[in-house]
Amino acid sequence: MITLQEGKSKKVPGSSSIFFKMDFYDPYVFGFLVQSDGSVYDKASKTFEFPINHFYFVSDFLLHYGDVTFIPMKDSCGKFDIEFSPKDYKYPPYKHQVEAIEYGLAREQGWLLLDDCGLGKTVSMLYLAEELHKREGLEHCFIVCGVNGLKYTWQDEIHKYSNLDCCILGEKVSRNGKKSIVSIPERLAILKNKIDEFFVITNIETLQSKDFADTFKKSKNKFDMIVLDEAHHAKNPSSQSVKTLMKLKAKRCIALTGTVIMNVPENAYVPLKWTGNTTSNYSDFKHLFNVYGGFGGKQILGFKNLDILQELISSCSLRRLKSQVLDLPPKTYRTEYVEMGREQRRVYEEVEEGVLAELDLLDHKPSVIEEITINMRLRQITAFPGSISTATTQSAKLDRLCELVDDIVAQGDKVVVFGTFKSAVKEAYRRLEKYGAVLCTGDSNDDEINRNKKIFDDDKSGCKVFCATWQKMGTGHTLTSANYLIFIDTPWTRADYDQATDRIYRIGQTKPVFIINLVTKDSYDERVAEIVEQKEALSGFVVDKKTSEKLNMENG
Repeated sequence: MITLQEGKSKKVPGSSSIFFKMDFYDPYVFGFLVQSDGSVYDKASKTFEFPINHFYFVSDFLLHYGDVTFIPMKDSCGKFDIEFSPKDYKYPPYKHQVEAIEYGLAREQGWLLLDDCGLGKTVSMLYLAEELHKREGLEHCFIVCGVNGLKYTWQDEIHKYSNLDCCILGEKVSRNGKKSIVSIPERLAILKNKIDEFFVITNIETLQSKDFADTFKKSKNKFDMIVLDEAHHAKNPSSQSVKTLMKLKAKRCIALTGTVIMNVPENAYVPLKWTGNTTSNYSDFKHLFNVYGGFGGKQILGFKNLDILQELISSCSLRRLKSQVLDLPPKTYRTEYVEMGREQRRVYEEVEEGVLAELDLLDHKPSVIEEITINMRLRQITAFPGSISTATTQSAKLDRLCELVDDIVAQGDKVVVFGTFKSAVKEAYRRLEKYGAVLCTGDSNDDEINRNKKIFDDDKSGCKVFCATWQKMGTGHTLTSANYLIFIDTPWTRADYDQATDRIYRIGQTKPVFIINLVTKDSYDERVAEIVEQKEALSGFVVDKKTSEKLNMENG
């Protein structure tokens, strides 16, 4: 009799796996099972572990050697009777936020809140922490922001929505009211000693210190709840900040992101690992879901076993789309193609010829970084040739942008303009200054950003246009006083694109929203748009179970 038993996954990614203890030895059987895709063999216990979707494959093979009995894993999930009154808070939460709070109260281990961008994940966490403070005596909630500037957004949200106080770790205010953050060693000294405030906020860069985890553990403050915001930014397990993150333990570790998968399945590894929902190592995780080949056998050619990843993520997460829970106005996407003028086309072709010549001179296959750097020049020219050449300032995109903004402002609406390159965004700002435009790029500090947001939100200020790089303003900010968003050029990934569009399409938006993408015909722009569409297919399939012909996949 051969027994296959379902149990909680140990080394294979998934919420459950199939286990087979090999009580007999047959070199053919052993060799076949060891080489099976996704299998892990534990020498100590002489047990094989297989992905759950390999059940029929394994059982069919083993039937040749005896009868097979299957023992399923018992469902340990009970029903929870959670009494929760939304009336106890400053502002009554939405129904979907109440559901998130109840989910968090019922789950006594780490989990992921994957709500669509703009559904108020921050407020859900604030109210959950308050509820745990009342029910369990939660002493502190530690908040790690995956994007630096979001620490001030959390601070503002806590002041607005919560009855409890907060501090940004290491923040000091000068006599003239100017805010600054002390050095990382000074932040560690503050963390080590008693902190009065309930919410303690920091950015993930603080975790780059190798001493942080030890200081956190020995701190006089008890953190039984840790929230990682914009968790998709912590995707590299080899970085020091993620290594430190993995050492931070609490009764409840909660990862927040609306885009858990940006490009490849392993983007989900760090959030799942940190929250305790996979025991797999990074290498096994990648090889279970990616199909490799090409140059050196390291190129990702497609994906496999995505049904396992779907089930794993859904077993430890809560995910709602805006279309499911909010009665928001319609959102319309529009792509406008522009054609370069003669001078702009000449500069583009000259640079393109130079790029091809540069590639020919390489004595090796260009790395990803080299390809991006080279192709970035072409994108810069499609946005604004003045970025890299003094030959011309002609820009078909900026000409069309000004025409669109003229029409939008004339009808009484406001518009956000996003671009990838500072030079193009600054040129757009210069051309649109007549509309009281404000500017936010990587050169802008947090005080400038908050001031410009207030100016833009104030209808009496006369400001109709918000110009920014999406890298600086595309995450964590609310710009719902605008209902138009124009991309001079789109982000490199679908996740960044969706994050950016949701700055104007979220709770608080009352007008129909229009997203306009400017794409230059017969240029590298079109290739980027195609790649972004393919990445959307992967995330949509795994997280939202959408199907698409764009997804190269080998499930099985």
